Amino acid sequence: MTVERLPAFAQADALSEWLGEPIAGDDLKRAERCLRAASNRIRRYTKRSWVDETGSLLDPLPEDLEDVTLACAGRFYMNPGGETSWSRQIDDAMDGGSRKVDEAGLYLTASEMATLDDLVADQSPLIGGIGVIASTRGETHSLDMSRIWFDDDDHPGCLQARILP
Repeated sequence: MTVERLPAFAQADALSEWLGEPIAGDDLKRAERCLRAASNRIRRYTKRSWVDETGSLLDPLPEDLEDVTLACAGRFYMNPGGETSWSRQIDDAMDGGSRKVDEAGLYLTASEMATLDDLVADQSPLIGGIGVIASTRGETHSLDMSRIWFDDDDHPGCLQARILP
């Protein structure tokens, strides 16, 4: 059984440039895998494949998508355990230090998720967002709403709906 893999949103040479260090040999394969994993994480988050019917990346691909991919893949490439150093040292004595893990593995930061949310919203064919229209069947209005909302017909800006039995 052959599994078709979707292409990554960035290439290893772009990751090398992003990190500021050369990537070659076995590290090249690892970098390509990190980029594919970051691209898959972004696809899962955005719920979009970003490819056309032939399986090729959309052209043009939003530049923000590549930026988020490089940031996510670079973080995982350089620090797969997600460790941050901290220590309880008071003086020059070495106590071995400690390691704190905020989130292990591949993850998106809050600013990266906000960028992706904006990117998806910008490309959405929808004009408006999700809304809620409440309806009642003779119940009284909720306490957090003004009586004018339901009881005063002189306010044409208010939406009133009636459900007939």
